[in-house]
Amino acid sequence: MPETFYYMDKAQILRKLYSLEPRKFRRTIFNMRLLLGQLGNPERKLKIIHVTGTNGKGSVCAMMQSALMEAGYKAGLYTSPHLKRFNERIRVNNELISDKDIIEYYEKIKKYSDRNKNTFFEITTAMAYLYFSDKNADFAVIEVGLGGRLDTTNTIKPLLSVITNVSVDHTEFLGNRIESIARDKAGIVKYRVPCVTGADGLALQAIKKISSKKNSKLFIIKKDKKIRLDYLYGEFQQGNAAIAMKSMEVLNDFYNLNIDKKDIENGIKKTKWPGRMQFLEKNVLLDCAHNYAGVEVLARELKKLKSLKKYKEIVMVCGFSKEKEIRKMVGKLDSVADYYIFTKSDNKRAAEPSEIRKYTKKDSVIIQSPKKALKEAKKLAGEKGLVAVSGSIFLVGKFIGNGRG
Repeated sequence: MPETFYYMDKAQILRKLYSLEPRKFRRTIFNMRLLLGQLGNPERKLKIIHVTGTNGKGSVCAMMQSALMEAGYKAGLYTSPHLKRFNERIRVNNELISDKDIIEYYEKIKKYSDRNKNTFFEITTAMAYLYFSDKNADFAVIEVGLGGRLDTTNTIKPLLSVITNVSVDHTEFLGNRIESIARDKAGIVKYRVPCVTGADGLALQAIKKISSKKNSKLFIIKKDKKIRLDYLYGEFQQGNAAIAMKSMEVLNDFYNLNIDKKDIENGIKKTKWPGRMQFLEKNVLLDCAHNYAGVEVLARELKKLKSLKKYKEIVMVCGFSKEKEIRKMVGKLDSVADYYIFTKSDNKRAAEPSEIRKYTKKDSVIIQSPKKALKEAKKLAGEKGLVAVSGSIFLVGKFIGNGRG
């Protein structure tokens, strides 16, 4: 009896995929390997740069894709999550995958993924590999979803591994010790494949041990190494630029490519990655500081702005995910915030504003609608204050245009 196909539209496909999200993290990559084998292993046709880290990995990925494009290469980029549209996750030369292609590539995978009971992230990752392969991408920059060793993306042999930094996050999966988290992230390091990292301290020691065992040449970006470029706001993004630049130089040298240093600099300069220390208006700053390490960086930058007397006061618009260290995050922001408006994205993992509010010592209100919250914050801040919107990527995405890029 012939196999019956039924066709879905994009909305139906996304509803189906999102319904699988609760099963997103498996402690095995067997099912992903099975799916890729059924698809003819498209990942083996790709030249991949594999990127993990607690924070900054999306920015570093975007910078490297932009540098590759500047050097004349066709470059795929796979990142997660998205700010506004699912299409943002998969792109070639910064052109987002079309709705038509989402439907086509899901249909190519569906007959296998239904049988295997593949997860959301397994399916979307396979879609990306297949799409990049069919588009004949010269390179694919792949961002790890969670951790490294058991992440769905860790089914590849990359040309280069990158670990941006290591701090405590996703403790329910990775534990709460820096060394164990670093070991997990260093699971992306492959035998005789070079690795670049911006990690330090105990995390760096753990990465060094694994790199040595795998005979992987390790390139370390010192914490004070910054690329002083006036188009990137904030020291953290300048640190990300240093990681991206070194990664591109290592890729060029190891594989005898013809990527000029000027191409790398110009590519990084042209990078578009909204929601990361981005001024939406002259007194509205957006930043996806969705974990404690990110909030520490944001608080440091806000303190700097205050010390320079650029803004009289800071009004925070905040909303976090339930599983984050909310008490610690609010405690850190209390050192710079003058007033809070707590709000909530429509993501099912979003914490209730009332739960966040109980941890602050500052004056605050709750406004459930993010757009109304921003409107009120701008009124409160006036012309001399700064509105800082921070928290989950889904919250920040409410204030961005139609996707990243």
